Amino acid sequence: MRLNGTLPAHLHPCVTAQKRAMLRSLHDVGMTTNDIAYQQLTNLLTGTLSRGEGNSCMVLGPCGSGKTKLVERCLSDINESPIVLRLSGWIQYSDRLAMREIAHQLAQQTGSSFLSNVDDVTESFPHQEEEEEANPFLDTPPDAVPVTVPGISLPPSSHLPALISILPTLARPTVVILDAFDLFALHPRQSLLYCLLDTVQSCRASPSTKGIAVIGVTSRVDTIQLLEKRVKSRFSGRTFRTAAPQQLEDWVKITKTVLSSKCTSGDHDNDDEWQILWQAAVDKFMSAKTLLNALNETFSITRDVRMLKKLITMVVTHISPRSPYPLPTHFTDAATLQRARPRFPFLYTLSYPALCLLIASIHADTAGHPVFSFEMLHETFRDQVRTSASAPIQINGGSIGMAFEALISAKIFVCAAAPTTTVVKEFIKYRCVVERDEVKKTVDKTGQINLKKWLNRAQ
Repeated sequence: MRLNGTLPAHLHPCVTAQKRAMLRSLHDVGMTTNDIAYQQLTNLLTGTLSRGEGNSCMVLGPCGSGKTKLVERCLSDINESPIVLRLSGWIQYSDRLAMREIAHQLAQQTGSSFLSNVDDVTESFPHQEEEEEANPFLDTPPDAVPVTVPGISLPPSSHLPALISILPTLARPTVVILDAFDLFALHPRQSLLYCLLDTVQSCRASPSTKGIAVIGVTSRVDTIQLLEKRVKSRFSGRTFRTAAPQQLEDWVKITKTVLSSKCTSGDHDNDDEWQILWQAAVDKFMSAKTLLNALNETFSITRDVRMLKKLITMVVTHISPRSPYPLPTHFTDAATLQRARPRFPFLYTLSYPALCLLIASIHADTAGHPVFSFEMLHETFRDQVRTSASAPIQINGGSIGMAFEALISAKIFVCAAAPTTTVVKEFIKYRCVVERDEVKKTVDKTGQINLKKWLNRAQ
């Protein structure tokens, strides 16, 4: 089907509806590589929420493999409505801060404060009355009044550790999510982890308890080894592993699934007409060679699905009634923006002698001499000029020396050793910081046949 550049006015509402459907699909996209971990974690939560069990586990996987998404998906798919306590090792950098956050979240979700009248202080957290280290990242002064929920008072700090022991006795089951679990293991004495896991281990299914689950989320593979013996003995050892998609076809499938999301604008006839046009546009978009190349290049750099979501989001934001269909150029431009800028984007503007010196440095590196001097490159350069009749330079002129100085000024050639008064300038050792691939792209862009042949001989 041939797509027109202009869209009829009666289909303009369908464009907005389609964008909303795609953004919603981006938020809900899942990974088939985590189906086993999803089933395992669901079974664990079912035991806690339905049977009142005490369970602990760790969700382990590289960054961007869907660990947090997996936990949130399992919580949203279960029928129960537990009390969910979310802690982060990056924010709660001490056990005391973590305990305060637990009390605050409990007060918000239950609407009441706990332990306000308790006189006994638990011995699980010794030295709790010591002054905390000042946080230099806080904007509020230390003597500022803390902000609390209206009508809800937090218990004093000396009573906070006792909150852990009453979690299984609350009206609803409790799920504690510890993001950056490995950072909690670095806390002194690991008191918080000990109290949580000890409570989990002592929790038994009974009419008086509702169950508790502790889920640690981390990307560090040696987290178990960081736990103290007393903490490790109370941890169940269950580890659910996540993984990012391992095939390029998975990224292609995710992209097509998101773009093919169904939408409704309220008019059935317009929706049918729009879906025909939109599906034809998606098929044309997915068959573009430039898109497949950009996907392949990005996938070879990172397997993080969050990067793919960013690229798709930028494609979706470009869609409008004036430009109603996805274009491969939008995806390639987004991929270029997400990558780091090249260190030397001006290589193609270098002079012919400078390019020859770059190629000579590649030859020296191939020959086993990554460190070179001006005289070494000059000799290689001179041999190349003698065999090339199209070299528009003079061998004995000042152009070659000026080109070498220009490469030093551009920090393409950097000193490999500190210069001394006993070493002549021409024999100071340098090394090239530009990779062979960058030199090859630059030479290809110049169109110099003799330079291409010379570079290809450096094998």
